[in-house]
Amino acid sequence: MGDATQNSSPSCFRRGGCCSCSGCAVALILVVLVIWVGPRACNAVASWVSDRIASLAFVRSTATATLQTALGELRAKRGLVVGYRPVNTIVTLERTTSLPWIGWPIGSVTVRLEVDDSRVLYVIPADPAWAIDALDEHTFILTLPPPAVDTDVVEVQSDPAKFKVFINNDWAEHLIPSGKDVDDAKRMVRGAVIEQASAKPALAEVRVQARQVAESFMRDLLEQAGISSPRVIARFSDESPRD
Repeated sequence: MGDATQNSSPSCFRRGGCCSCSGCAVALILVVLVIWVGPRACNAVASWVSDRIASLAFVRSTATATLQTALGELRAKRGLVVGYRPVNTIVTLERTTSLPWIGWPIGSVTVRLEVDDSRVLYVIPADPAWAIDALDEHTFILTLPPPAVDTDVVEVQSDPAKFKVFINNDWAEHLIPSGKDVDDAKRMVRGAVIEQASAKPALAEVRVQARQVAESFMRDLLEQAGISSPRVIARFSDESPRD
């Protein structure tokens, strides 16, 4: 009995104590790996992050410089051309004739003009200045003014066949030729065309096309500047970031 007790103690100690060589070896290898690999892994990660930051900074500066150069050229052209669009408009002129000195009305005339196929030019103005920001090396947010009518390029219809004239006279106006009233109404057509082309319904359609034109324009410039596969997202300055 006494001999059996003495022989069992060393055996138990070797199985569960520090003399388990395989466990110590694994722990030692892990410590060595951490000491040897850890600093190198940290250096690799730091180098990768540094390269990404430098690359993004380069892309941002390149995009900004490219945009500024383009804006200088666009200012000479009054903006980025979106396209011409036809406008059909209606002009109404109403006039009352009164007796001199007394002021009593003796008649009135209403002239209504329906004018088809005038044309306006839509542009994205170069001012206020555009802005561009890089989300990463290939994705850019382009912020620009909303499209507008170039009021210097308005083609008012001049073909008489495109005019429909309606004249309504009463009282003494039956005795007065309406030629001057029609001419005055025709002079109102240009302003009416601009007003209609600048209305929200018309601009809502133009914005879709303008966004596509701006994105394509900036994408081509970035590719020429050496940025590979750029993706441009255009956002008008009157839109919220969620639009």
